[in-house]
Order: sequence, then C-alpha cells, then structure tokens
Amino acid sequence: MKGLMRWDPFRSMKQWDPFEEMRSMQHEMDRLFDRFLGTGVASDRTMLWMPSVESYTKDNQLVFKAELPGVDPKDLDVSITDRELVIKGERKAEKGAKEETYLYREISYGSFERRFVLPEGVKSDELKAKFINGILEITVPAPAMIKARKIEIETPKEEKKLIETEAKKAA
Repeated sequence: MKGLMRWDPFRSMKQWDPFEEMRSMQHEMDRLFDRFLGTGVASDRTMLWMPSVESYTKDNQLVFKAELPGVDPKDLDVSITDRELVIKGERKAEKGAKEETYLYREISYGSFERRFVLPEGVKSDELKAKFINGILEITVPAPAMIKARKIEIETPKEEKKLIETEAKKAA
C-alpha cells in the first residue's frame, strides 16, 4: 500500500492512509450514535470517553494504570465498594475557545467511569493511588493467587480407543 496516492481537493498529492480512512469513519459513526442515543452534548462537543487502562501484578501488588492526559487530579475520584474498584473523572474543555475557531478537533472531553472487579481476598483498606504525568496508578496488595495447573480431560474408554486407532492409521 505504500506509495499509493490519491487526488487531494487542494490539488496536491498525498499518500493514502487506510487507517486514517477508518478513523474518520469511526468518528462519523460515533457522532451518529451520540446524536441518536443522546450521549454527547453537541453544543460544546463534550462527549463520553474512556481512558485506556492496564492492569498487572508486580511485587505482590495488583496495579492499575489509567492514561488521563489533560485531567486535573481534583477532577478524579477513586473508590472501592466491596470488590469493585471505581475510577471516575472528567476532562474539561478549555474555556473561551469557540467551535468555529477550531480547524481540527479530535480530543474528547467530558466525564468517564471505569469499573473493575477485584479478586477475592484483596485488602481494600490498603489501596493507594498516585497521579504523575497524566497517569493514575492504583496499587493494592494482591491476594495469594491460585497457581495454574493443567487439567486432564477424561473421555470414555471406547472413544479413547477409537481416537488412538485413528491416530495410528493417520501416521
């Protein structure tokens, strides 16, 4: 696909990017659904968005990291109920910028909420959260995890013999 060119309305040639076409199509579909479902506010383009999150274990800690660029830590709320971790917040649009002054706009603003079920045995009273360089990091001591083990699948003896016979014929 590299090197494919298409005609630009401004009479210049540029390389065609199929992923840009897909992003544009997704953006249009999002706008359609937002208008249909009423999830977005069209006047200031404030819409629901979901920050990216990753979770892993490290040094007997269960770690959650959420990308929250442009979010003020004062606009974040981290809570835990029973076995559910809840991260809520809001990324606010800049005040004073008018819709007609934008040349291009892809950044989503508005409220978000993410929920995660924690494993049984988590000590929720030891949960800690810190916010550095737009990344919210939440840690909690991980409970003793059950180690994975292979489970043998049982089959009826007649079926097992048939499978072994078929395997010998194929070999």
